[in-house]
Amino acid sequence: MKLTINYILLIILAISLGSCSNSEDALPKNPDDTAGSPDKTDMVKVMGNVEVLKTGTFTSQSGSNTKGMMDLVKDEGGAYFVNLSNDFNSSFHTGTVTVYLSNSKELNLSEKTSYQLVAVVNEPGEHFFNLSSFPDAKFSHGILWCGAAAIPFGFAEFK
Repeated sequence: MKLTINYILLIILAISLGSCSNSEDALPKNPDDTAGSPDKTDMVKVMGNVEVLKTGTFTSQSGSNTKGMMDLVKDEGGAYFVNLSNDFNSSFHTGTVTVYLSNSKELNLSEKTSYQLVAVVNEPGEHFFNLSSFPDAKFSHGILWCGAAAIPFGFAEFK
């Protein structure tokens, strides 16, 4: 009986992880979001060297094996970006992962002032995502989120 319950829970977890899709329909529709588009690294114009303003190392959640770092950076042209490190990786076999800035390590989508949507990422490696300005100081964490399953894949506390 106990073994059957464990199998059922394992199947539910697999279905939840598998429900992340490549669709942006899983993203919350928040008109207050001021983030850039989900551009890939090679489509973002980063001018010259970047200055790291804040940095955080990912802590994996929900069995996603997330690793790497998230930095808030400024380029020589004065533009701001979220940068995911070269060694960034997460559970992309489930589909896309959404990147947020948050005022805590737990994403609270019901409190619109507690987060800022940044972009969608669907492959490992380094990424730069445009920000319209330097994020509000209340955003102390970067969050990776599977919207369709409503589960966290990881967080990074900025230092």
